[in-house]
Amino acid sequence: MRKNKLTINNLPETISTKGLVVQEAAEVEQLKLFTDVHFEGLKSNSLSNTFPLYDLWSRFVRVKTTIYPIRQAPERLVNSRSISDKLDGVEYTGELQISPAVIKGKETDYVAWPSDREEKVERALISLATKGNISKINNASGTRYAIHFKMNELNAELKSVNQSLSYPDLKEALLILSGSQLSFNYSTNSNGEVETNEAKMPYLGSIHFSGKKGPSTQRCIVFLNEYMAQQIETVSYKGYYFNQAQQFKRTLSSWLTTRLYTLFRYASPEKTYHFMLVRIMIKFGSIESEDITENRLIAIRRNMTSTMKDLINAGILEKYDIAAVKDDEGKVTDYKYTLYPTEGFCDEIVSLNKHAKKIRIKSNTTEEVVETLLIEQ
Repeated sequence: MRKNKLTINNLPETISTKGLVVQEAAEVEQLKLFTDVHFEGLKSNSLSNTFPLYDLWSRFVRVKTTIYPIRQAPERLVNSRSISDKLDGVEYTGELQISPAVIKGKETDYVAWPSDREEKVERALISLATKGNISKINNASGTRYAIHFKMNELNAELKSVNQSLSYPDLKEALLILSGSQLSFNYSTNSNGEVETNEAKMPYLGSIHFSGKKGPSTQRCIVFLNEYMAQQIETVSYKGYYFNQAQQFKRTLSSWLTTRLYTLFRYASPEKTYHFMLVRIMIKFGSIESEDITENRLIAIRRNMTSTMKDLINAGILEKYDIAAVKDDEGKVTDYKYTLYPTEGFCDEIVSLNKHAKKIRIKSNTTEEVVETLLIEQ
């Protein structure tokens, strides 16, 4: 029996086992695909998955203070962001809203928005799930996917990219992810066909801790939200290298690297990737609109310069060009960046494409087998 195997007998006490059926990843076809072993590329790279559109959105609050005692909380608790992206030929436009979690404290309760720390923890959770720490749980109310781990396992995943947290901080980050709500309303435009979508969900579904205390003994079960589960069901995720993207101290560097893995799918040293500084920082969540002061423009350019150095030192970029954009009066209002990937990063993209093709082939085969069985029955 595998040491980390999740069974009804080792579920946290807060989960009712009446009529419950637990299936490991190896027993569920969609999870077998999600956790498929990656043989392409360098063995030192740690494969994880990203949910493309969902992870391109600026779902995290990038300000210094994101946790307040309730009496000191800002008057406006909902953080609104615009959605504007193009993925696989489909244009997405709309708005998302981030509502904070309410965390119980010893003397006072707190409101807390998911921020850089929570993004790192979420990435580590999905990395663990990709490695097989995910199960399908069925009961009378339906089917859900759950990531299971001991607290020291999750921290080991963070430690592998030099981002380990104290046990209280790690638990608090999980509670914030489970308690925060994400609402989005957006439209898609594909070849002139427009569709509208609207949904509300927690960043993570319900979270359950076992009664045992301590990071090496306390087991945790985290249910995925509806969107993540739907992406697994439809095989709509894409692979990226967790160790490469999450190695940076700067969250912007990690976020931009993951974005490059997601969007830069036809990579070669001759191809480039372009973005406008102001728009990319809106997508990141560092600013809320294109209407910013000159000092703020200088500040975000300085942040991007540090990130460019990170990506060059990590062997992701060979170089980059930057060109000022001026208004009619000659005032600089933005900057256009052109990124030149390294041959090594392009090789990684090729390896990830091969893996994605393998998953698609297996998925199609699975669908054909299911259709054949239905016909025979």
